[in-house]
Amino acid sequence: MPERGPEPDEILKAAEPPLVFCPLGFERRAFLRFGKLPVVTTGPGADAIRRAFAARGAWPVRNPRFVVLLGLAGSLDARIAPGTDHACAEAVTDGSPTPLRSTLIPHATARVVEHASVAATPEEKARLAAATHAQLVDLESHAFASCAESAGLRWGIVRGVSDGAHETLPAELAGFVDARGETRIARVLAAIARRPALLPELMAIGRASRLAMRNASFTVDALGARGALDLCDAAHPLLLYGGSFDPPHTRHATMLADAMRALRSPCAIVMPARVNPLKGDAPPADGEARLALCRAAFGALGDGTTSAAAGEIRLSRLELDREGPSYTIHTVTALCERTPSLRGAIRFLVGSDAIRGIERWHRWRELLELARPAIVVRPPDSHASVAAFLADLGRTHGFADAPSWLLDLAPVDLASTDLRARIARGERPSDISDAVWREIAARGLYGFGGAR
Repeated sequence: MPERGPEPDEILKAAEPPLVFCPLGFERRAFLRFGKLPVVTTGPGADAIRRAFAARGAWPVRNPRFVVLLGLAGSLDARIAPGTDHACAEAVTDGSPTPLRSTLIPHATARVVEHASVAATPEEKARLAAATHAQLVDLESHAFASCAESAGLRWGIVRGVSDGAHETLPAELAGFVDARGETRIARVLAAIARRPALLPELMAIGRASRLAMRNASFTVDALGARGALDLCDAAHPLLLYGGSFDPPHTRHATMLADAMRALRSPCAIVMPARVNPLKGDAPPADGEARLALCRAAFGALGDGTTSAAAGEIRLSRLELDREGPSYTIHTVTALCERTPSLRGAIRFLVGSDAIRGIERWHRWRELLELARPAIVVRPPDSHASVAAFLADLGRTHGFADAPSWLLDLAPVDLASTDLRARIARGERPSDISDAVWREIAARGLYGFGGAR
């Protein structure tokens, strides 16, 4: 895990834990001997995986920060031995070798092919290897990856190897597991009674399977210990949300949750500015007051009273503690120095009104090389007008991806300036959450009580 320096962040909402999917009851029980993550048993096969995703409401974790398929697979490569475990970077099917790719697990290299039935003979394994260039074979991986992507969930696959590329599996093996993934003990005993030579074959497979599951379980449990920042990459960025937040309103909070879902962000950092360099003057409320208001506003994203955010939400005082104007380039640079893996993995959330002045931002070109914006429309802008602006900006300055910076979210037609004026007139704006209002009242901010 990458080393990081001190993190002056407060976690307002912790991400929910990962969820492990095991097709077989044996796999689930093996994992629970070594791992501590929540787990469900799906039953074997692609259809069982699809049913498990269709029953998401029954999962033990409402919004897992990622999902992992854990279980046994057969080897298609003589270099991959029984008893070992392997993280998979790609999942394919026998009929369509175009892969689904995962970046969740560092250094994952294996490709796994989903086959409709158990690949029992060396000949069948060799055919699958030649057709798909896979190293492992199972019954569920591609369906799992496809379902996870459709659900907007980041995914990984870890397989323990139960049988080698040149091994023949007993013909009876396929009938030993029921639709729930549990072993049919009576069938196993009956098969051994009919063919006593089956017993040593099953014992050898059992030894390899137990070792493989032990190794794979440790891998998955360690994966679950990774922090939210460690999960950020270019496709799943850290979302930096800066601003005066004077005061933060309900759309600030829901916009952050919406943007995290749209970008599949594992983590967001709310960053109150000391001084907005484009405004110059210090905000009406001091830094400590605005920090408390942000704690009240964005902490609600984890308590079920407003839109849920799937990832971790942090509150940082980095800019408040830094003297002078709060330049975004300084903040992004500091985050990358603190966590080098974030270089190229940060998006900063900003309104369309602010992005139109990007060429006036301090070291703006350098900033855009380190972090791309994630833009939300603010009236009088429209999606069409912002898209046209970004296309022109991209052509003029060489940012070919500029049109993709615009998020497909509802416009933000709400301003803190108006809310401050309404509070000073003695009004209680509906766009201020109860928690934020209590802080405003307790601190007497924005002329609270003066018009009463």
